[in-house]
Amino acid sequence: LKCASEKSWRTVCVIPAIVTMFTALWIIWNSDDAPKGNYYEMKMHGAMPAISATSSFREGAYNVNTWILFVQYACCFGVELTMNNAA
Repeated sequence: LKCASEKSWRTVCVIPAIVTMFTALWIIWNSDDAPKGNYYEMKMHGAMPAISATSSFREGAYNVNTWILFVQYACCFGVELTMNNAA
């Protein structure tokens, strides 16, 4: 398969994109959301409680581990900004 240099970059970008798209669609159609099944079915059968986005956010915001991770990431990002500007 020989392509001109004007078309070769398109082939390099398009073929993996198509393969990735079909792989993603196959995964969406053939996989479960969790090991116990799909979330919609588990909520419908009562195996999983329905939780609102607000209560989920509140639970995460009150978790100490979330704030520790936030501070660690902020420090890491600050060091990255300093190194990129200083170099």
